[in-house]
Amino acid sequence: MLLIWISFVLLSVLAILHLVVGVSNDAVNFLNSAIGSRVSSRKVILIIAGIGLLTGTFFAGGMMDVARNGVIYPESFSLTELLIIFLAVVIVNIVIIDSFNTLGFPTSTTILVIFSLIGGALAMSLFKDSNDQGYTSFINTNKAFLVFAGILVSVFLAFIFGAVVQFITRLVFTFRFKGRFLFLFSVAGAVAITSILFLIIKKNIGGYLPMDDYFNMLPFGKIESLGVLFASTFILFWGLGLIFNINIPRLVVFFGTFALALSFAANDLVNFIGLPLTGIESIKAFLTQSGNNPETFKLEFLNKNWIQSNPFNDIVYLWVFLLSGIIMIVAIFYSKKSESVTDTEIYLGRQTHGYERFEPSPLSRLLVRQFLFFYNKMYVMLPTGVKNFCSARFEQPEPGTGVISADNEVFFDTVRASVNLVVASILISIGTYYRFPLSTTFIVFMVSMGTSLSDRAWGRESAVYRISGVLSILGGWFITAFLGFWGSFFITILIWWGGIIAILLLFLLTIVFLWRTTVSYRRKREKEIKAKNVFYNEAIESIEWLHDAGSEKIRRELLEVSKIYFLILHGLMTENINQTKEGYEKSIALKQSANKFKGEMFFAYSKLPDESQDSGQLFVQALDYLSELSNTLGIIAPMVFYHVENQHKGLTSSQFEDINVLQDEVASFFNFMIHLEKEKRFSSFSELKQKQINTIELIDDLRLVQIRRIRAGEGKTRINVIFMEILGETKNLMIYAYNLFQALREFHMQSVNPKHKL
Repeated sequence: MLLIWISFVLLSVLAILHLVVGVSNDAVNFLNSAIGSRVSSRKVILIIAGIGLLTGTFFAGGMMDVARNGVIYPESFSLTELLIIFLAVVIVNIVIIDSFNTLGFPTSTTILVIFSLIGGALAMSLFKDSNDQGYTSFINTNKAFLVFAGILVSVFLAFIFGAVVQFITRLVFTFRFKGRFLFLFSVAGAVAITSILFLIIKKNIGGYLPMDDYFNMLPFGKIESLGVLFASTFILFWGLGLIFNINIPRLVVFFGTFALALSFAANDLVNFIGLPLTGIESIKAFLTQSGNNPETFKLEFLNKNWIQSNPFNDIVYLWVFLLSGIIMIVAIFYSKKSESVTDTEIYLGRQTHGYERFEPSPLSRLLVRQFLFFYNKMYVMLPTGVKNFCSARFEQPEPGTGVISADNEVFFDTVRASVNLVVASILISIGTYYRFPLSTTFIVFMVSMGTSLSDRAWGRESAVYRISGVLSILGGWFITAFLGFWGSFFITILIWWGGIIAILLLFLLTIVFLWRTTVSYRRKREKEIKAKNVFYNEAIESIEWLHDAGSEKIRRELLEVSKIYFLILHGLMTENINQTKEGYEKSIALKQSANKFKGEMFFAYSKLPDESQDSGQLFVQALDYLSELSNTLGIIAPMVFYHVENQHKGLTSSQFEDINVLQDEVASFFNFMIHLEKEKRFSSFSELKQKQINTIELIDDLRLVQIRRIRAGEGKTRINVIFMEILGETKNLMIYAYNLFQALREFHMQSVNPKHKL
């Protein structure tokens, strides 16, 4: 009985944690379009989404069958066995979802819960006598694979539907739709809202009334009622547009956000509370029958249809659903990790170019190459009139018209946001009506990517990066399935062997894990927000901002260059794998940071007034040298790291002394340069030049001495090559660093005195 009560308490607590981490990941599904199109402030968007979430929880009753009997056969397990499976699955799900949240990756909670259940049930079947029926007597393989196949098919359908609908929509409304197409927008908006409302009614709240009974309550028939709804919505939109010049797509985005949040709660709430609720319901049934043994108590009653059992007749279930909605609302308002997940999806679909988070992969390059080949073949075959018409309809607005302010960029317009929401809502609502557990993340994400493709957001400058990001997220979903299956498999075995002690230990480890990732994420997020505020919250139109904020950033990057150089060389001297690995990883991060910083500064440079362009180009030149510094470290770091990691022979005593002297000289040079830049003592640049000359002369002398050693047969080939490479790249560091300082000096002089001759 102790296991029963501990399970009851832990399932209740874990259900809350699962809700928080789950909605933090899946909030991107219904927030992506509204936030990306900036239809309103984030607070207003979250309020609308919160209302949809709370409403949707009362539509989720029909989906609870998935947790009860959709994946496993509950009658094949005793109460104790089922509780062990549920505890293992929920713990694994929380850890995996939170890990993805920390990384800023959306994942499929539907796939995760299904494969986790299969893994847990399979593990438990190892300890049971299956009467030679194998695992099929415990796992509903037909339903599980049907769901998985349906999810895979939905990926392609969602992408195709999104692309086709967006293409047609853009042909009709173009990118220059503001103040135009009032009649067409009214019709399209009415069709969208009528379709969504019709499907919401088909969800059948709580199972109380069949859909036809809803319409029988109205004075009209089904078709007439829909016609009245369409006409009323059309007249409302038409009137608001005529009288108040209302942006109709904006209203559709508001309504679509509400509807998609509702659809999410109705379809995916089972992923978060389905297992704990089923476990608690099983415990409740066990306690109502005295004299039962939890080791032998069978769970055939779980095969009873959830809707037929009418959970809302029990006030407890009503409060469970209501509390779930409230927890999800609080989570989307206060979870910072949900912002990171949302940013990832928005940036993959944004209309503008800029820093790309994902690196291109061979597969993304191949797909882009094949698509361009097919596109060029088709383009040649199209009549000239068709090509001219499509080009005119897809003509982009003037640069800058899609930006409200520097930190409030519109990533895509309300027309695309409306298509994202309406198409995704309809697809998810259809799946929910047929009680088919679609992955809302799959649907929403692929619809969004399809509309991005049709909207030409994936240009030749960004396509390989965006497609690489899409493939990474799709791959992440399959990794989710793999981790969920094996994680639940092993945790179930661990709990079976360890009993209550294992359960409590795993629960404590889960809490510690959540706390550690939250602290780590907050520190990372604070740094990102601080850097973003430095860049965005200043007046980027002024050369003074570029001078202050940009110079401070370069100063930090130069300090990082010096630190990485020290780590690499000191790690080589001491043959310390950890130091060389840290230097290698930091060199990669520095290169990425430098490229991102360069992109941001190019954006700022484009915003400068004409009179500041001449001096601004000097700062761009400084950024080029900063990139060269990071590239130079990128040559030294991996070579040294792999040499030490492979346990090759280290430096000779003579080389050790030379590197030690060189390291001191380089550190002295960088420290002096950073000090001069910080104090704006550009008049002392001659002293820095002399330090550079001295260091380069030292490098040349060391190279000459090393050549003599090689001729004398001193040292091994590998370490000699690395030593000479370090000397050569260090010389490049000196050249690029001094040129960077000189560019900053000229930039400063030109900023202070515009008449200063360059």
